[in-house]
Amino acid sequence: MRASAAVLLLLISRLGQPSSSDLVIINARVFTGDASRPWAEAIAITGERIAAVGASADVRSAAAAGARIIDAGGRLLIPGLDDAHTHVGAQPGGTALEGPPAIEHDPTLVEILTRLRAAAAKAPAGGWIYGEIGANVLFDARATRTTFDRLSGDHPLVLRSWTGHGVIVSTAAVRALNLKEDEPDPPGGSFARAADGRRVTGLANEYAGLLIGRRLAALADRAAQLAAFTAYAREAASFGITSAQVMMTSHPADVIAPLLETADIPIRLRLIDVPVTTMPAWRAPSAPTKTRTGVIVSGVKWIMDGTPVERGMFLWAPYADAPPARGRLNFSEPDLRGVLERALAAGVQPMLHAVGDGAIAAVLDALEATGGERWKPLRPRIEHGDMLQAADFARAIRMGVTIVQNPSHFTIAPLVQARIGAERLQRAFQVKAIVAAGVPFALGSDGPMNPFLNIMFATLNPANPQQALTIQQALTAYTAGAAAAELAEREKGVLKAGMLADMALLSQDIFKTAVADLPKTSSVLTIVNGRIVYSRLN
Repeated sequence: MRASAAVLLLLISRLGQPSSSDLVIINARVFTGDASRPWAEAIAITGERIAAVGASADVRSAAAAGARIIDAGGRLLIPGLDDAHTHVGAQPGGTALEGPPAIEHDPTLVEILTRLRAAAAKAPAGGWIYGEIGANVLFDARATRTTFDRLSGDHPLVLRSWTGHGVIVSTAAVRALNLKEDEPDPPGGSFARAADGRRVTGLANEYAGLLIGRRLAALADRAAQLAAFTAYAREAASFGITSAQVMMTSHPADVIAPLLETADIPIRLRLIDVPVTTMPAWRAPSAPTKTRTGVIVSGVKWIMDGTPVERGMFLWAPYADAPPARGRLNFSEPDLRGVLERALAAGVQPMLHAVGDGAIAAVLDALEATGGERWKPLRPRIEHGDMLQAADFARAIRMGVTIVQNPSHFTIAPLVQARIGAERLQRAFQVKAIVAAGVPFALGSDGPMNPFLNIMFATLNPANPQQALTIQQALTAYTAGAAAAELAEREKGVLKAGMLADMALLSQDIFKTAVADLPKTSSVLTIVNGRIVYSRLN
């Protein structure tokens, strides 16, 4: 194992101080995630670690005098959930456009203008207005700041694609965000421009949209940022999420980490930096860092392509509904190889957003060229990997590549089929085959936080039903798989003696409930580092 991986494990193991008393949970149905003993009835916790796993009578009889005994009443106890890909951040307060989520109903420009008129009528003077859009508005040539200015007036307006890969802003927002009328394209992104080729129209793609998001988030004060992370962590704990790996698109990770020194964060947070710079300008940090509250900063993420929604994912063959377009890579392959060489030399785990088969192949080729099997201890990650092909499973395994997938992506099957056709769709979202082949695999939200909603999506896989996962496979990817994805499988992800005491007692048994009822699941008791951080037990 490389030095940085060992340091990361050490940092995780030292989170918090040991508790002074023991805790014992009996009469549970314990899914341990440990292949040598997958099921048990009870767990004993001493300090921050699991002391024993076994039968209720045995564990209880061995408990220290004065230990707190919790009778689980037959409920399911699982390893703490680890959201392997999520986003957290604040923005200035404002008025939201009303309407259903764009992932459920892609609004037209007419619908957005109607909602904007209503929002502008009730927003305070000069107040921000926010809305969510999809492909209909992104591809509508009339959707420019000039069109929106007529209704938004002095209100800065930000319309974000639900994918996070496209943003439209009004003229008031251009000014509030200190964007120039001829703002240059940032590395990895582009601004749409008027007929003169200079003046920005308000539409920002890829890293240009990320730049807007960074400037917007910078307008939120320290209190708002702390509140956002605290609220996120508390809600996560209510679902049994004990760890979260946060892609820091809103702020540089090293800016947010010090702010969290004073925050009451009940779960483990790993902040992953997302540089907004050229790849050649990136310099690897010397080592992972950790705040006094246990927040870890490690890893680096680069966004190599977009998504099928805005036809930004990079394909080998043209889009079925817009030939000859194939999408594009945000960064050149030589630059990618250069940044990977520096990451490997420094022991930094790289995470590459790659969705299309062309982008995934480019990432795998670059990993092969820069280290091949030498990458295995660092477990480079492909975030999403929707179109990872079976022919590439073996080399992904050889290099230790982890696929971090997000089940909410499976829910837009009609749109994806329109983009790539039915035949290619059958070769996408091959999560069952990925798991069966032994490719390291984890799940994260990258959307709705509810892990049980995401587990439902994984067990249905509406984009490719023959590739649906079982409940156990999905749960394992959300626990042991996610822990391995952050190089922490020796510390968490399964329930066995010596591991960190991160676990959740669920409101219903997800192995027995109807699939449609999975999203109703929550935690009734969440334990992190041996401490109860959330409880609804009577």
